[in-house]
Amino acid sequence: MPSIEERAIHRLNYGNWSLEKDYIAVESVLSIDIKSPTKLERWVSILRTPGNDEALIRGLIHSERVMTNNRGFEIEYGESSATILVPDESYQIAARGRISNGSACGICGRQDFSDLLNVVHQCELSQLNIDDEIIVNLPATMKDSQAAFTSTGGIHASALFTTEGEMLLMMEDIGRHNAVDKVIGQAKISSIEMHNCILCLSGRIGSELVLKAAAAGISVIIAVGAASSMAIDLAREAGIALYGFTRDGSSVSYNQPIAQG
Repeated sequence: MPSIEERAIHRLNYGNWSLEKDYIAVESVLSIDIKSPTKLERWVSILRTPGNDEALIRGLIHSERVMTNNRGFEIEYGESSATILVPDESYQIAARGRISNGSACGICGRQDFSDLLNVVHQCELSQLNIDDEIIVNLPATMKDSQAAFTSTGGIHASALFTTEGEMLLMMEDIGRHNAVDKVIGQAKISSIEMHNCILCLSGRIGSELVLKAAAAGISVIIAVGAASSMAIDLAREAGIALYGFTRDGSSVSYNQPIAQG
């Protein structure tokens, strides 16, 4: 299934309507089941942009701590579904208030998310020293690689960078949480150590994205948008350096001590 499709639209320009074609980001359901030797159960149904589904699933498994061994399973795919084949019963699915999840945030639909908060409380992440010029330039570097956003204008991006500003990988998805899960999942597939990396986001910084970064051991988040109050509090708790409004040569640091000259 393609991630972008062409649709007919009517465009208004200076008082005149014209029939044109435009590129639209695809949004479709992916239902994920878990099958062990003794049972088959529905884990979650999410809306996502098709493509990099394995990275999405592995990232979501890692973010939600479904199992400790992220490689100890196989994935079978259907037309709009995936089944995770696990060798035993050593996985954990958080209780959810509803089965369907808009963008796989890891919190939406949960009856309790204290287990995810414990990830933050227990982590010991060290902040990295990053040159100011690298901080303000990372979103622009990421945007240069956002092919789907360039075509549609309606898709989020997430990227993993080194502290020297080298982009290791970038993922796009109509869900900003999915984009982060895809990056984390692909990093796990590619055996990239994330504790020395920077997570760059095309949108705002919500608490759920800080939790995903903490679970992956990422200690720096840089975003184009703002951070929420809980995101700032959780980042401080975890030792994650948080930068928002990073664009046009400027940035806002929410919890990083800045040397005064």
